[in-house]
Amino acid sequence: MIYIDLPADLNVEDDQGRNIARLADAVTPETVRPGGVLVAGAPRAWSWAVVEALQDGFVYFRPVSAREAAQRGSLVAPLPPSA
Repeated sequence: MIYIDLPADLNVEDDQGRNIARLADAVTPETVRPGGVLVAGAPRAWSWAVVEALQDGFVYFRPVSAREAAQRGSLVAPLPPSA
């Protein structure tokens, strides 16, 4: 099973086509930063994602391929203590 960093409905988009999720829903909100890569979605529908902006308690992100995500850093990380 995939570990989700940011629970999100990947069908929810803003007017610019970016996905949106609540920052408070992130497993570790303090680590969510613009330019960062995370796994967003749900266990049955997820994507690698690049965070584009944080604003008013929301995370704006765009889905990316595993190749693009890997170019930004390691795709393997230890699970946070809350997992």
